[in-house]
Amino acid sequence: MASCPKELERNGPTIGMSFTDEQAGKLFYRYLNKKLNWFESGESGLNNLLFFVECENDENKYVLKICGRSCPKVKTESEVAAINIVHKYTKIPLPKVIAYSSDNNNEFGVEWIVMTRSRGKPLRSSSKTNDIWPDLSIDQQKLIINQLVQYVSQFYNNIPRSNIIGNYKLNGEIGSDSVKMGPWNNYKDFYNDRLKCQISILINQSIFEPVRDDIMESIKQFKRINLPSFDYIRNVFTHNDLGVQNLIVDDDYKITGIVDWEWAGSYPISEEYFRSYKPIIYNDQLKNYLYDQLEKHNIPTPKTIENFSLLQKMSDFLQSIAPWYLTDLSNPEHPTVEKELFKARDKVRTLVQQIRQELK
Repeated sequence: MASCPKELERNGPTIGMSFTDEQAGKLFYRYLNKKLNWFESGESGLNNLLFFVECENDENKYVLKICGRSCPKVKTESEVAAINIVHKYTKIPLPKVIAYSSDNNNEFGVEWIVMTRSRGKPLRSSSKTNDIWPDLSIDQQKLIINQLVQYVSQFYNNIPRSNIIGNYKLNGEIGSDSVKMGPWNNYKDFYNDRLKCQISILINQSIFEPVRDDIMESIKQFKRINLPSFDYIRNVFTHNDLGVQNLIVDDDYKITGIVDWEWAGSYPISEEYFRSYKPIIYNDQLKNYLYDQLEKHNIPTPKTIENFSLLQKMSDFLQSIAPWYLTDLSNPEHPTVEKELFKARDKVRTLVQQIRQELK
């Protein structure tokens, strides 16, 4: 998924949100019968606020995740369900859910999750002083990849598979995804529903007006293409954001935790490669090493998944129709917006041509 240009400011899911130590104290006392003695803000993401908590007479450390306004209820419950499933079927190090609320009508007005805190630091950080990954040698990075592959192998081999596509529900069944689409019985419906969603954004958000007609014309051309059914693509447990920013390591670079499970579910195996393994896949040497190690565990990779190049282009086509980072902008008049709009338009055109060519 493309990143948002730094000069663009979004009214994202956490804008205007906050959570105080007093609120945290009330939450921990009411739901865990614990008293706080330390509370600190962590590095929050696009969709959540994070806080680190320690309690009196308790050796454990906790993470309090305050969920943003996007994807109400289902995203919180999907994360809780995915974490519980991974604990049930694997020995992968990850937080344990202690308590949660997926109803923002509670006394705090937000959805929240309390989890145990993994020992160590994330491999990737927006803070240069805390960004570990770029300073590692290739050999150190390969050692981390080796560990990651062992855990991916447990996803692939240990967690039962489903013919249904979607996120997990609290009862272990497959339900809708985080934006409440699905579940789906096949790849064609899965893809077409997401295409409809992107078209709806393109049509209904005024920021896309300068390129709307051109992109709609490209979509019409795309719909005329006779695509394979892709029914042969197996569904597997998919983290859907398995980048190094979500790997916690200790001082010896041993993975002590994998975090951020809110997008996890039962998805076509190709989907993990569209969203995960960054920035590993930006380095050809590391990318090839990762794929080689995965294949040694009999895990399909972009080198072995049938029609992967076509699937990648189709995924890129979806994302380019209405780039997420151009929505909900607080500075839509910034000159970068126009550049990004026409870049997206041109990319959509090119991808339609490439998809058509690949199927000849």
